[in-house]
Amino acid sequence: MSFMRVSAVKIAIIGGTAALLFPLASIDSISSMSSAYASTASDLNHDKDSSDFLAFRPNPVSRSKLDYAIWNEALAKVVLDFGPSTRLRAKKPSAGVGTRFVRGHKSAYRLEGTRFTFEFITDDYRQGLTDYRLSLQELATSFDITRLARNEQLAFWINFHNVALLEKIAENYPIKRPSRIRLKVNGKRYKIDEAPFIEIKGKNISLKDIRENIVYRFWDDSNVIYGFFRGEIGGPSLQSYAYTGDSVTAQLNQNAEDFVNSLRGFNLGASTKYVSRIYQEAAPFFFKDWENDLQSHLLLHANEAVYEEVKQPFPYEVDSYDEVIADLSAGYRLGSSGAPTNNTGLSFETRRLLNEVRKKKDYLRRRNLIQTRGGYVIIEDLVPEEDKASNEPQN
Repeated sequence: MSFMRVSAVKIAIIGGTAALLFPLASIDSISSMSSAYASTASDLNHDKDSSDFLAFRPNPVSRSKLDYAIWNEALAKVVLDFGPSTRLRAKKPSAGVGTRFVRGHKSAYRLEGTRFTFEFITDDYRQGLTDYRLSLQELATSFDITRLARNEQLAFWINFHNVALLEKIAENYPIKRPSRIRLKVNGKRYKIDEAPFIEIKGKNISLKDIRENIVYRFWDDSNVIYGFFRGEIGGPSLQSYAYTGDSVTAQLNQNAEDFVNSLRGFNLGASTKYVSRIYQEAAPFFFKDWENDLQSHLLLHANEAVYEEVKQPFPYEVDSYDEVIADLSAGYRLGSSGAPTNNTGLSFETRRLLNEVRKKKDYLRRRNLIQTRGGYVIIEDLVPEEDKASNEPQN
């Protein structure tokens, strides 16, 4: 794949499209920008009130569109989709040979959602994430994003948020829990979600600001919560393609259906309906009448089986949230877990996880819940042949 080299950002209106123009890079490489951006921010004041974000209020008057072909290429081969949830909790894995300790992913939700393969990316790819985030940041400063169509703006903010998050996780990888990352901005340390490392039009904003003070505030659509990747198993999936103005509504709806019908989104207890904490975070914006608003939202996206569970007359409660990183090894670099690896360089824990996903997909195929090769990464392409042969499919 190629992550195109960014030397400058240019905006061109071509046939109604505002294209990001970048020089091409060679295929199968991820080029980085030779020059670095220096922060020009003055003293930061992150104690913002609502008026600080009025500059980002949508004022759509333009038919221009943004092109995210570069981001599509960058995501295509580093995001693995584990397919729809079986709504069966994954059993705790066994320890490796010669040890009592279980390394790698152990979560009951580990076979749901998607994974960003942080273990496999190169230093050039990491630099490419920074370069692309800075190019989007410069775009939003030099071009009035608020004048684009609302869907174009929404796609921009979701892509920008996810690029910036991936950049900072990649810089700090390996790490088991992204929430423990601390970023230093102008001499002060912040949690990754609250660090105002993004500067647009002279304003310093955080990932949380993008979600809550811009998108949640100015878009009256609860589906927007599903566009924002958190880098954690417990959150919504990261898609292997960019959001676009033309397709963002359908993309968010797809992510909503995936999440609501997964155990990490909703699950039924003996007398309680458990939901993800992302709903609690979004409650002041979309679920002010917690029980009724949330119920209506979940029913809108639930499949037939989950619909009946959501209809149960039990109160809602926020479930425990899995903060472990959404990668393949639970925060270990490729082959660095201390467990034996084979000639593929995959650790025992990573091969074990990929085998579990392969069995899950066999289970789904037998029930005609997914096509043979339709829409999902085929894990068999990554799992060594000897591992396939040694594992019988299981439910």
